[in-house]
Amino acid sequence: MKIRTAAISFAALAMLSQAAPAANAGADLVAHRAIYKMSLASSKSGSGVTAASGAMSYKFGDSCDGWIVENKTALTFAYSDGAPVSTTWDFVTWESKDGLHYRFRVRSTRDGAVNEEIDGTADLDGKGKGGIAKFTLPEAKSLPLPPGTLFPTEHTLRMIELAQHGEHLAERTLFDGTGTDQTFAVSAIIGKAAQGAKQGGPELPGINNLLLASTSWPMQMAFFPDGSDDPEPDYEVGVRYYQNGVADDVLQSFGTFSLRGTLERLEALPKPDC
Repeated sequence: MKIRTAAISFAALAMLSQAAPAANAGADLVAHRAIYKMSLASSKSGSGVTAASGAMSYKFGDSCDGWIVENKTALTFAYSDGAPVSTTWDFVTWESKDGLHYRFRVRSTRDGAVNEEIDGTADLDGKGKGGIAKFTLPEAKSLPLPPGTLFPTEHTLRMIELAQHGEHLAERTLFDGTGTDQTFAVSAIIGKAAQGAKQGGPELPGINNLLLASTSWPMQMAFFPDGSDDPEPDYEVGVRYYQNGVADDVLQSFGTFSLRGTLERLEALPKPDC
């Protein structure tokens, strides 16, 4: 099981038409750091998961020529038929602001032992065109990317622009580098806009309310491996996205159980001197 984040996979998410020269104009992404408390939201009979707890940190930075994401998740799972298991999942990416170039690194552990490492780059031949992903870990290999593939931050920009135009349904192809053998078909449902949902609300320790004062939309994404005939998605992510790219109300569903991310800390990061 891979623990995903709203931002990567909507990051996590994506799905506007490919004619998107205006995507950056509609969404003004803000560099920020967020920390979410993770907990078990639900567990179906037979899942074996009885509890889960931990934290997810998400840093979204501006490097002038691109966007840098650093996502770290640490979770401890309790099971009905065994000892607790501690897991970590680290995901670091850089994506060019034109959405055509991408670097990624994944490292996960289980009870302190590394069980997965992925490292590579991906490039598209142009807007709406295909490209290729090249991996150096866990082994050297290449993966063709079909026309229309989007990388995570471009996904986020497209999703926000789509919401701003009042659209409610979308589907696009995503490559995020969390696997070496596939892209994802992502189906999205966008809910009704809330105007300044957090503006004027109570000040919470450690949370910059100004970052939660813009228009926001609840979004529900289902992730299907490209080419799969399975009617059930690999996983689903629900999130509320703000116009500036900040996310809260995160819910990740893995079929037999789901995890909730509750925003505990949120701060703006300084803009680079470009």
